[in-house]
Amino acid sequence: MKAATSQRVAGHAFALSLLGLASNGCLAARIVYYNTPTLAVAEHFDSRLVRASRRPVPFARAAREAVFSQPGGTKRNGPPASFDEFLEHAQTRVLLVLHDDRVVYERYFGGVTATTQLPGFSITKSFAAALVGRAVSQGVLPALDQPLVQAIPELRPRHGYSGITLEQLLRMTSGIGFDEASLAGAMLYYSTDLRGLIYSYDVNWPAGRHYLYGSVNIQLLWDVLHRRLGGETVAHYFQRALWDPIGAQDPASWSLDSNKNGVEKFFAGFNATARDQARLGLLFLHGGTLNGREILPHTWVERALTPDPVAGWVHTTDGWVGRGMYQWFLTPNGRGYFAKGYEGQYIFVVPDRHAVFVRFGEGYGGIDWTTLFLRLADTL
Repeated sequence: MKAATSQRVAGHAFALSLLGLASNGCLAARIVYYNTPTLAVAEHFDSRLVRASRRPVPFARAAREAVFSQPGGTKRNGPPASFDEFLEHAQTRVLLVLHDDRVVYERYFGGVTATTQLPGFSITKSFAAALVGRAVSQGVLPALDQPLVQAIPELRPRHGYSGITLEQLLRMTSGIGFDEASLAGAMLYYSTDLRGLIYSYDVNWPAGRHYLYGSVNIQLLWDVLHRRLGGETVAHYFQRALWDPIGAQDPASWSLDSNKNGVEKFFAGFNATARDQARLGLLFLHGGTLNGREILPHTWVERALTPDPVAGWVHTTDGWVGRGMYQWFLTPNGRGYFAKGYEGQYIFVVPDRHAVFVRFGEGYGGIDWTTLFLRLADTL
C-alpha cells in the first residue's frame, strides 16, 4: 500500500497536541491557549509585511453577475432561501468566482471584507512551491536535483538526509518521518523557534520511494531559499519576485515563528485578501503567464500539475484525489485542480470553464466543495 494514502486532517493534530502538555513547556501552553486555529489566527503570530504590487491590476467585473442555485441537503431550520444564505449556513466567509478573468460572483460574511487578510493555512504550500519555481527560473535556486545536504551542510551527519533532493522535499517524498496528524504538526505550527525544530526529524524511508504529507519538507525548502538570498528575507523576495508581477492589489503578510528569530512559516503562514489569493489560480490557469508577463515557465506549471507517480491517489477531507507533483491536488475526473488549506480554504481551478473559485470559511459546513465547484463552473 502506498505510504501517502491521506493528507492528514489538521484538526486531529491539534486535538492530539493536548496530550503533549508535559513534554514541551511554553510551546505546549501556546498550543492549548490558541487551540484550533480560526481565520483570525494571523493575529496570534508576529508577521512580515508583503507590500502590494507597484503596478496593481484590479479585476474587472463581468457585465452580469453569476446566478447560482443552492444545493439540497443543507437544511437548518428549513432550506436556505438563497445561495447567499446557503453559503452563510455552510460556514463560508468568502466566495469569490472568476470567469474569463472577470469577477462574476463575490460575497463576504461574518465580518470578513474584501480587504481582510485571510490565512491560507496549507494553501501557503502552493504559494511556496510557486516561489520555488520562480527562484529556480531566476537562478536563485539551483536545479531541484541538488542534494539537500549541499544546501544545508548541518544535515549531512544525520542518517538518510544525504539521499534527499530539493525536489523530493517539494513532492514530500523525502522519507522524513514527520507525522502531520500527531503532536508534531501542532508543534511546528506554533513553534517560536522553527530553526531549532526542523532538523530534528528522522528519515524513515529511502528518499523518493514513499510519499508522506509533512509540512517540515516545505519549511526545509524555506531554509534552502533563505540561505541563497544573501540576507534578503524570504517575504521580501516573494514580494519582488511573485507578488509584484502578479499585480496584487493589497498588502499581504507572512506569519513568523517570532520577531526574534524571523523565520517565515513557509508551510502555512501566508495571509492575503481573497482577490489576491485568486491570482495564484489565474497564474496556473494561464500556464505561468499573467498580465502579459511570464512569471513561471510553462514547463514548471505543467510539471506542478502532473500526477505524482509516488504519491498516487491520496485520501483527504475531499475524498480520494490525485496529488500533483508540486503542491496541487487533482480532481479524480481530471477537470479541476486545487490548493487546499485547513478547515475548507480553497483556490480551485476549472480550466475547461476558464474559472477560478476562492472559498474561505470556518469549516466545511457539511459540503462537498470540490463537487460543488465543478457543478457551479458548468453554469457559468
